[in-house]
Amino acid sequence: MDQAPRPWIVMIVDDDALIRSALTIYMNNRGYEVIGAVDGSDCLTKLSTVMPDVILLDVMMPGLDGRETCRLIREFSQVPIILLTARAQKTARELGMAAGANGYITKPVSLKEVEARVRALLPSPTSDSTNAPASTSP
Repeated sequence: MDQAPRPWIVMIVDDDALIRSALTIYMNNRGYEVIGAVDGSDCLTKLSTVMPDVILLDVMMPGLDGRETCRLIREFSQVPIILLTARAQKTARELGMAAGANGYITKPVSLKEVEARVRALLPSPTSDSTNAPASTSP
């Protein structure tokens, strides 16, 4: 009996509950499993028990900010990380990439762009058959 492939897991780390909720609903509806975290410390705690396939990480959060969280994640994992931020300046993007991020999206985000960026960082279905590709239906 064939086992159904597991869905891709996306961790969404944002202190803004509305953004976290909107991204969670959209990604769930597209076939992803979503793990939410309210800040950098919550993210690191959850990473001790589950490793997502991609992390969407807000930069400007109270306490442990996104860049520092990204740097700390890079000490133990190469999971793809996309930073989300309201700051569009080139230096802000450069600092995020220097911290180890794989991508950068400026808020307000387009949900379709977020999914496209996530999909671009996931392995192709032929390279890892343990994951199911996200649904492509609207």
